Amino acid sequence: MTSDQPCRTVGKPPAPLLLKASALDGRSLGEVTFLTLRGTLDASNAEDFAQALASHLARAEATGTHAVLDMAEVSLSSAAAVRALDRVTRGQAGTGRPLLIVQPRPHVREALRLAGLPGIRLHPTVDSALEALRAGTTRFGPSVARTQPPPAPHPPTPPAAGDPHAELRGLRAKARSAARIGVAQGVLMERYGLPGPETAFELLSGASQHCNVPVRVLAAAVATAPPPVDAATAWLGRHVRPPEPTAPFLRTAGVAPSERRKVLDAAAREALAVTDAHSADLLFAEDTLNSLVLEARCNLGDTFADEFAQVSGVRAPCTVAHSTRRRVVVENVRTDPVFASPRMREVLLAEGSRALHSTPVIDGRTGRCVGVLSVHWPSEGRWLSPTQEQALLTLAEDVATWHHWYRRSVVADALDQLHHRAAAHRRQR
Repeated sequence: MTSDQPCRTVGKPPAPLLLKASALDGRSLGEVTFLTLRGTLDASNAEDFAQALASHLARAEATGTHAVLDMAEVSLSSAAAVRALDRVTRGQAGTGRPLLIVQPRPHVREALRLAGLPGIRLHPTVDSALEALRAGTTRFGPSVARTQPPPAPHPPTPPAAGDPHAELRGLRAKARSAARIGVAQGVLMERYGLPGPETAFELLSGASQHCNVPVRVLAAAVATAPPPVDAATAWLGRHVRPPEPTAPFLRTAGVAPSERRKVLDAAAREALAVTDAHSADLLFAEDTLNSLVLEARCNLGDTFADEFAQVSGVRAPCTVAHSTRRRVVVENVRTDPVFASPRMREVLLAEGSRALHSTPVIDGRTGRCVGVLSVHWPSEGRWLSPTQEQALLTLAEDVATWHHWYRRSVVADALDQLHHRAAAHRRQR
């Protein structure tokens, strides 16, 4: 039996909201009431949605069925909608029959996770929700966070002491940073006649802290930027600062362009939002190492971060996208010949990546490919719609614009600061 229960709207929201109910065979669980919600859920229709949902939940309770709400095609644009959902589902927590929400878009998932509604449980797929019902795991736990771990845009807490794999990853990360910094130390020692690498590092770290630029980023700039004309000028001379970027993803995240770490994390999260992917990563090209360097990740673990921290000299979707400056679509990670490294394939499969899409980040001013933005899905054969492709391409262009601005303004200021400090040190000797 199928019934449509539209939610009345006030004014004209971006997309009409429709709640559709149908029976779904739960296979050994009896009947499951499957609810499909489509459209934009905001303050204008939150109350009508709450009433319609309450009616369905009451019917499910009376018939002893389980309610599953599919939010794959829902946009959430109001805190009022979250409050309404909480009000309707809060009683479900005590009955052991929480509302199972499946396939929520990334921004919806994150909003519900942060709200911590006790009467709902989040699941990435319908099958995982049904499996949870079979296992009885939906009857326990007071919050969404227990069944849906939060996404990790970048490495969270330090690893537990005694973890040999974590310690090895940490040592490799330090070695990679040391290689970049060592090149920059050599350049500074030769250029300014510094007494040793310790002095060069003190100058690097001082300029890094003064301008809030990571040491490794500043070190890479030292190795690749042309040398200063003389001690009296700025490192890059009278360089013209490009206008500050105002990309939509920056405004949405409320991030200032100078906040590098936050900008990169916001870009990765935006990639999820515009493609409905499960995970994302962003790599930038680094000329000093002739490689791609991992700068941001979302819903990808430490093993991925270690394997893809620095990619060079191996055929992979990201390196092909970078070298050809064309999008690379992998419909099946398990079988696609684009992977020359079995280890990379194994790591992606272990992370739940079964299909991925890599988009080159091209600087429109220079024509250079400065990085690669990739999104991943847990199921094979995933393709982007034309709208999603354009949205991801636009995001990549916005990231390239920010990258150009950051190098020509924030990093340039750090180089100037470093130049003046090193020149002053030379004069004092």
